Amino acid sequence: MLDLGQYIIQLLLTHDCVIVPGFGGFVANYCDAVHDESTHTFSPPSKKILFNSSLSHNDGLLINHIAEQLNVSYSEAEQMVRQSVDDAWIELEKGTLLKINGIGSFSYNNDSAIVFEPHLTENLLTDSYGMFPFRFPPLSYQTTPEVIIKNDNIRKMPVIDTHKMLRYAAIIVPIAVLMGLIPVYRQHSQYSAGLPVSIPVPQSIEETISATNAEQSVDNAIEASTDKRTALFYNETPTTSTSVSRNKQTKGVYYIIGGSFKDHKNAEKHAKKYINAGFDSEIIQTDNLYRVTLGVYGDKVIALHELRRIRARDEYSNSWLYTKPQD
Repeated sequence: MLDLGQYIIQLLLTHDCVIVPGFGGFVANYCDAVHDESTHTFSPPSKKILFNSSLSHNDGLLINHIAEQLNVSYSEAEQMVRQSVDDAWIELEKGTLLKINGIGSFSYNNDSAIVFEPHLTENLLTDSYGMFPFRFPPLSYQTTPEVIIKNDNIRKMPVIDTHKMLRYAAIIVPIAVLMGLIPVYRQHSQYSAGLPVSIPVPQSIEETISATNAEQSVDNAIEASTDKRTALFYNETPTTSTSVSRNKQTKGVYYIIGGSFKDHKNAEKHAKKYINAGFDSEIIQTDNLYRVTLGVYGDKVIALHELRRIRARDEYSNSWLYTKPQD
């Protein structure tokens, strides 16, 4: 039995829908980062895999990929996939649990409906490459308890008698003034008696003028070599731009596929039908198939948004997203 799991995982890395002919389709939906409050675990964004049994038509994607990987013809790869699908149905009919490595398990419920339980072994979202779940417990802040002091332990300051302080000031202040006048009186007496007295000599007028001119010359030199407006309104121009255009982040071209056909005339017929329905439809040739598009986008987020909007209509519920790598 051919191990389809590894080939499905390889395609889900670059495609959002992989159909196993005669069995069902695996649809990858984007999931945001998750925070588990019970375990305090943070998980990066990922792809959630859903199974749709109604998507069982052969779009050629899986068979062409297996033929390239195993270096066999398309018909041989188709026969290998058909044999693996037949063996899978036999296992389910027996009531056993069918497991696809790396994808999940299948079983029948009481209503005879297929139940799919995903068990992904790796994150299929390429944008989250290298990211792993991590645990970060909440921080615990320890607060210092407030210390309450009883009034009995507070030492009371002595009460100052204002009137007594004023009486002391009336005595001390005149004494201090008299002691400050004694040196002045002695100096005046020495000057009157013709004794030498050390009197501070003021700076000469010439020295004052020369010092002033020196300061002015320095100021003039600064003004001559400095643009005040430039100094006050300095604006550094960055040498390199850090902004990245959104178009430069695009990694490929994204097509919303309405149908895949081996006959070019049949593809043209459906393309005219989609154009009449208001779509900007065109035909692209990939993997020896003619695929009829419902829209072409350069941004994956916009393409997925349009894909969900188109799938809301019953006649386009089987449409899917095809990614063409950028040259």
